[in-house]
Amino acid sequence: MMNREEKKIVGLLGCSHALSHGFLLIYPAVLLLLQKEFSMDYLELGVVGNIMSFCYGLGALPGGMIYNYLGPRKLFLTCFLGSSFVAIFVSLSSTIVLFAAGLALLGIFGSLYHPLGNSVISAKVREYGRALGIHGAVGNIGLSLAPFIIGLIASRWGWRQAYLFFAIPGIVLSAGSFFVDLSLKREKGSTPSVPAKVSLLRKLRIYSTPSLICLYLINAMINFSFIGSLTFLPVCLAKRTSFHLFSMDHVAIGGMLSAIVLFMGVFGQFVGGLLAERPRLEQRLVLVNVLSLPFIAAMSFATDLLLLFLGLIFFFLNFFLQPMTNTLLARCTSLEMRGTVFGIYFLFAFCVGSTASSFSGWIAERFGLQWVFLGIGGSVLVMIFLSTLLLRIRRRQNVPG
Repeated sequence: MMNREEKKIVGLLGCSHALSHGFLLIYPAVLLLLQKEFSMDYLELGVVGNIMSFCYGLGALPGGMIYNYLGPRKLFLTCFLGSSFVAIFVSLSSTIVLFAAGLALLGIFGSLYHPLGNSVISAKVREYGRALGIHGAVGNIGLSLAPFIIGLIASRWGWRQAYLFFAIPGIVLSAGSFFVDLSLKREKGSTPSVPAKVSLLRKLRIYSTPSLICLYLINAMINFSFIGSLTFLPVCLAKRTSFHLFSMDHVAIGGMLSAIVLFMGVFGQFVGGLLAERPRLEQRLVLVNVLSLPFIAAMSFATDLLLLFLGLIFFFLNFFLQPMTNTLLARCTSLEMRGTVFGIYFLFAFCVGSTASSFSGWIAERFGLQWVFLGIGGSVLVMIFLSTLLLRIRRRQNVPG
């Protein structure tokens, strides 16, 4: 069981995780309003969105490195006060150039969060596998609720007010962080650490051990399979179903599925976090990957309710993996190196994951929409190979798998 201080840490960082994603979800929720005000076509809207997403991924590595120098509290304040003030700036933008520049800054400040949040939890909470699962689950609640909240605000008062509104919780969380102990103590352990004075080559070796490389690539494939399959699942469901729900057409049902899938992540993250606290975590990682393969492959051949069922199970298992790999990464590192390692870890995830939409689009255009899921299944096969390799490496190191 977590003590009072640990609960405060998980509570603060869980809400922060939800808000960090919420900032990024404002843009897609207000696209039509932006298109009307700035007279933009779909290509221009896509480019602006890609700028923000690219900055969000690219900033993860320097964010992790800054964590090691500034410490968690200063970085937390930089992330959320910076995001809040940029959100205010975006709401006041008079031209599309200023708006795009604001979104780029919002991506940069937001990118600081994931290395920070995961590093602090793994350092400050004893049962950090369970805590990482809760942290991820609360983040998914934010992912599910943010578009709904933004839509309500924007439809009633406009897109500028939506950005203004999200500045408020950022300031509140920044103030609340002063009531939570985020200070770090040096840990004693057998995991490798980084000496104060060490050559660049030596640092590269420390941050690129075989175990860490496997985990970097596994996390990249988790995000790749999630983004690639989620992008085309609503469209596929709309075209390959024959049932109706409350007089909703196929397109409406397909769109509704996105929210349902994201909400499945709440359960997947939480249960994955519970399993992360148990022994033989490396074996469990292999098992979950093997279990998920037939579900993603079968989605290429299923229709109607069966397609919906298979999709929900696959996404549940995909979210299941995230707290498990986060926990393994923490076990493979020392406190001193964890910020940078999590930065590299999320850099791989966001940058590789961002290519999944294009890959899925190429599969759909070249071979047909239904084959997208079979193509994405290739990334699951890669995860099975990598997780099996990780298990063998850890066994050679005499780490119980």
